[in-house]
Amino acid sequence: MELYVSQFLIFLMIFVRVMALVVVAPMIGHMAVPIQVKVAIGLFVAFVMYPLASHEAAVVHTELIPLVLAVFKEAAVGLLIGFAAGLLFAGVRFAGELIAIDAGLSLAALFDPESHAHASVISESLYLLMLMVFVMVDGHHVLLEALQLSYVSVPMGSVALNGELAEHLLKMVGMVFVVAVKLAAPVMVAMFLINVALSILARVMPQMNLFAVLFPLKVGVGLLVLTTALPLLVFVFKKLLAGFEESLFELVKVL
Repeated sequence: MELYVSQFLIFLMIFVRVMALVVVAPMIGHMAVPIQVKVAIGLFVAFVMYPLASHEAAVVHTELIPLVLAVFKEAAVGLLIGFAAGLLFAGVRFAGELIAIDAGLSLAALFDPESHAHASVISESLYLLMLMVFVMVDGHHVLLEALQLSYVSVPMGSVALNGELAEHLLKMVGMVFVVAVKLAAPVMVAMFLINVALSILARVMPQMNLFAVLFPLKVGVGLLVLTTALPLLVFVFKKLLAGFEESLFELVKVL
């Protein structure tokens, strides 16, 4: 009887870590995915991970307080992995906001149920596009690989928050701004050149009404540059994703 209870508690710990990852992971953690689907995915992945993770499992205590602490530790590991994986898409959304503000499209906003805030149409469109690229290059397999690696480097109940983990996590958070600038660079450069050209034009023709020209010109050029640069943005995102995978695996190793 004690053997069955111990095996059930090990499966429960695996399920908690998997569900914590599923809730905050890109794509499957989206608010549009029903909670029943998330639970089903969590149960399936936990069932698949059980033979692999049970060999690395530590002794699971049946007392209430140690059991609750173990649950919180497992949830912390899953949340950290999912949060780190979502940082790349935070950079994508930030890039969309930079493009929208620079091109004069920030007023075209909609309500994002995931972040419970208003987001620009460009930001959400770019996010959904990169999400499709993420699935096409098997990015979800990277999450499963990181989850499997976590059971090797962080057996159940052995997670320890340290300075190396905080330093690595801060470095990954800083990459959000790098990702945003790299993806928004084509539009930002085009808008800068337009501002320079119109500034020179204002000196040459001071009687010209620049405000009547500036807004439609920036919107048109911004959309044109964004549409033309989409293949380049996809290529850059793939390169960033490859580097982000390595950072994610390094984060799991220092947990």
